[in-house]
Formats: sequence, structure tokens, C-alpha cells
Amino acid sequence: MHKIPLYKQIYQSIKDRIQSGELRPKDRVPSEQEFMDEYKVSKITVKNALAALVDEGLVNRIQGKGTFVSSTPSLAVQKNAPTPAPTSSGYIGLIIPTMKTMVIQKLVDYIEFYIKAAGYQLILHITRESSLEESRSVQELTGSPGMRGIIVFPTEDESYNESLLRLSLDKFPFVFIDRFLRNIDTYRIISDNWGGAYETVSRLLQTGHHQIALISPANTNTTIEDRTLGFEKAFIDGNIPIDKSLWCHVPIEILRTGDTYAHLVNFLHHHPQITAVFALTAEMARLTYRALNQEEGLNATTHLVSFDDPEIPNLPHILQDEECMARSAVELLLEQFGGKYTPQRVEIPVKWVSG
Repeated sequence: MHKIPLYKQIYQSIKDRIQSGELRPKDRVPSEQEFMDEYKVSKITVKNALAALVDEGLVNRIQGKGTFVSSTPSLAVQKNAPTPAPTSSGYIGLIIPTMKTMVIQKLVDYIEFYIKAAGYQLILHITRESSLEESRSVQELTGSPGMRGIIVFPTEDESYNESLLRLSLDKFPFVFIDRFLRNIDTYRIISDNWGGAYETVSRLLQTGHHQIALISPANTNTTIEDRTLGFEKAFIDGNIPIDKSLWCHVPIEILRTGDTYAHLVNFLHHHPQITAVFALTAEMARLTYRALNQEEGLNATTHLVSFDDPEIPNLPHILQDEECMARSAVELLLEQFGGKYTPQRVEIPVKWVSG
């Protein structure tokens, strides 16, 4: 016999109390915390149960006051009404630029897990780093029956997208994850990119490395911007002159034509004074490692550090908490489903791995 999911148990318990008359029209339903304590479950589980009741018209949620039984008698008291078969509460869209990186792969996996646990189904769109495709995805998803909200991992090189701005203006439930657009005030889940970069460069400076190269994709999105700023601030706080000629932000057109490796090799050859490299992405770390170890004239002993795990044995790196990011994104969507709308930036701590 299959065990009934906890959110359905809570849902059915409240529904039974309404239909039996124990909870009458306009009565206040116990709080989320009371259900969490009684059933020993997370807030997501309780929110999902209440969302299902809202969808059926059995209860109303009033922001700042609580959840109340509907004042409509025909919905509130139906003692002999058959219980419908459990169904999904709807759909949640996820828009991502690619599936190539381990970080995004983990985010998709965890987001799907927490969306399913909350009783929803995931619809995935991949933009392949195209802002045009991103706009099309937003329009298609928002026009889909049963679509409750969207999680968006923005494209690499955009600073403005009218479709995303419209979501914010219309207060359609959505959350930015990993990257975000600074001109759009909405919910944002990000890693501590600035802090991770600051800690990494501070460690390198403390061990005597002053000629530190920065290698990354073009500085066109909030993730790379924040990591670059953290890099710079470590030099400033260490009162050490910074040589920005050692910064290699690979232009978008080179990234897209596949000439990134040749570009990095040329950069490293022209800066033999480099003693350490901080790669701001795992892909850049892998390309740099290959160049340092395979190209004649480059120093294989150059100290290499990566933001994100490049899957190179013993290479020091900063590790993001993709599960926490995914869980937080789903929680913020569920808050919006319940009528709460308080845009905020949630920064998830990162972890230094010494290799």
C-alpha cells in the first residue's frame, strides 16, 4: 500500500474538518507553524496543502492575517461529497540558458525534486543563451493553462528583457536564480559570488601571490560582475597594487565561435609574470589547466584556483550550494502563490575547498 504524501494528509484533514462543520465559514484555519509542529513537516509541505485548498475554493489566504474557511456555504460544507482523485496543483516553468555546466545540471535536478515535493510539475525551457528565445519561453509559459510561476536563470549577456520586466510589473510569480537583472526588482536567489571571490584572492595574496590573473567569460552578467568586484576588493583591502592587464574577460563573440582556448593560450603567453590564476567558472578553469599543462612555454606549476568544481583532482575551488539555492527558489515561489509579494535578494553561502 502506498503511503499518502504528508501534504495530502494535511489537505485532507482540513477538508474533512470543513465538510464536517468543525470548521465553519469564516473560521480561522490553524497557522502554518501549528501544522508544521503537529505533522513535523517543512513549510513547503504546509504551503502546498493550503494552496490546494485555495484552488478548490475551500479557504482564503489573507496576507498578514492567516487562512480562513471560505464564506461560500456550497463549498464549505458538503458532507457527502466524493473526494476527487489527487491531482497536480499545476505547473512551474524553469528557464535556463544551457545544460552544459554542472552547476545548472544540479540546479535543474534539485528544482525538479522540490517542485515535485510541493505537488507541482516542472516544464523546462532551454534558451541556449538567446535573449530572443528567453522572451519566447516567457510568453509561452505564462500563456500555458495551469502555469503558476516561473524560475529564470537569465542568459549570459543581457541587461534588459522586456518580457521579464513585464512579469515583475504584473506581479506574476517568478524568481531569478544564480544571475539576475539589476533593473528588475523581484525575487533573486544567488550564491555569495562576491564573498567567494574575495576569500579566494585573499588566500592567494596571503601566500605571496601578487601577480594573479583573472580568467572568465565576458563581464556581462551579475555573477561575473560580483566575482570580479570581490577579486578587486581583496587587493584593495590588502593594500596591494592590482594589475588589471592580468584580467582576461573573454568576449562573448569568442566564446560563441569556439576560439576560447586559443584566446586563453595567447593571453597566458603574453603574461609570463603570472604566478596564480583565479578562473571565475569551472569551464575556464578546465581550459586554463589544459593550457598550462599542454602548451609549450607555459608554466605547469602556476597556481590555479576555480570558482565552482572543475572536476580536476586536488584543484582548490569555491563550491556553491545548489540544493539550498533550488529549495529557496521554490519556497519563494510558493510564498507568492499564497499572496505574499515582497521582492528580496537571498544570498546563499559558498564553501572553500582546499583541494
